[in-house]
Amino acid sequence: MKTKRILSLLMAGALLTGALTGCGGKKDDSAQSGDSSGVITINYPTFQCGTNTSAPVCDELIKEFNEKYAGKYEIKKEDVPGDQNYIDKIKVQLGTGDLPPVIYGGGYNLLDMVVAKDLAVDLTDAVNSDADWKALYSDTALATNSRDGKIYASSMEGQVIGYFYNKELFKQAGITEPAKTWDEFFQQCDKLKAAGITPLSMDTADSAWVTQLWMGAMVGTESDAGLEFMNTMNPTDYNKPEMIAAAEKIQKMYQNYTTQDAIGGKYENAANNFLSGQTAMLANGPWMIGDFSDTSMTEEGFADKVGVALFPGNFVYDAPIQGYIVTKQDDPKVEEAAIEMVKFFTSAEAQQTAMEMQGMVPASNTVELTDTAKDKYPLLAEFLDLATTEGEKRSDTLQATMYSNLLDVMSQQLPLLASGELDAKGFCQTLTDAAAKNQ
Repeated sequence: MKTKRILSLLMAGALLTGALTGCGGKKDDSAQSGDSSGVITINYPTFQCGTNTSAPVCDELIKEFNEKYAGKYEIKKEDVPGDQNYIDKIKVQLGTGDLPPVIYGGGYNLLDMVVAKDLAVDLTDAVNSDADWKALYSDTALATNSRDGKIYASSMEGQVIGYFYNKELFKQAGITEPAKTWDEFFQQCDKLKAAGITPLSMDTADSAWVTQLWMGAMVGTESDAGLEFMNTMNPTDYNKPEMIAAAEKIQKMYQNYTTQDAIGGKYENAANNFLSGQTAMLANGPWMIGDFSDTSMTEEGFADKVGVALFPGNFVYDAPIQGYIVTKQDDPKVEEAAIEMVKFFTSAEAQQTAMEMQGMVPASNTVELTDTAKDKYPLLAEFLDLATTEGEKRSDTLQATMYSNLLDVMSQQLPLLASGELDAKGFCQTLTDAAAKNQ
């Protein structure tokens, strides 16, 4: 879920130290078994902190939970700024078997890693015994959060993703509407470049969220086989014509249509370039819509300049984000508390709170877009309508379906692809080799 947002920049060394200490895992008896008052503590590390777009929602839900369960349960939040730092922390804890009671899977396929270690709590009975909770699971949400017929996680957030564009910059380049085909898309990139405008925000670091969105959309619209590949969980062979063709286009985009800091740059660089009007297009989800009117991030009135579009070929990412995972603990009371936390965080009320506070798309199709959300985030309503009426091809993201070890490989190999040191076939082979390590 990854979920990609504006993230705080901290020293990597300090973050690694944080990953190895204060984990709040199974063996931290003083933190997990409750204090002298009998309150059960749920230590909760999260990347949804600081300037992360989802931080206000996370803080609000923690506040409400702690108020509701005062004297019984208490969530203690541990800030882990940066998506990749969070992933690295969980990987370290997986190695020791010392996980926090609740993990947010996000867009990083953490569930399979936890299940492989037999450290995930089976939520099937808990979900099936609660009609309200069970009703929030759509078929796709159930598939996203289940393995071998067992429910291991619960989603609160949907993932409907297209791209944003700067209408003012489009007008300067003589572009009247978003491209319908990839050929037209690249023609528009040429027009923007000729007008002295950098067409695209891109990145390579931290699994290259923005770049992977462009790439996956190309794969999914190349052919029926490409769309099938995009809907395949944990693929092992990236030597596909659709992947190779997409990698060739990404190489072209790096070399001709993006900023210099895209190579080696993180998501926040890509986002800031769009927010500052330095680039004309950025692939990302509706959770970013709130940033367009945040004057601490961009200029007054910037929101009026932003349009939203489906990817060429009427492609839209549309899948629930992998949800909250309860992990096995030494104290069953902590597991019970963690289940209550997950149930609370994924309730219809929580999904509505997230929608109205930050413009997040609910995971459940039973949670409707409210008038409050429509008034606050008109661009969200516009995009959801566009996705519903014109979205013909849908899939999850590359990042969400690939084995987690490929996230680092992406970041390592994309700069080589950009420089030409690696061609598209070589790039896809490196992904295939990395996937094979999971067999």
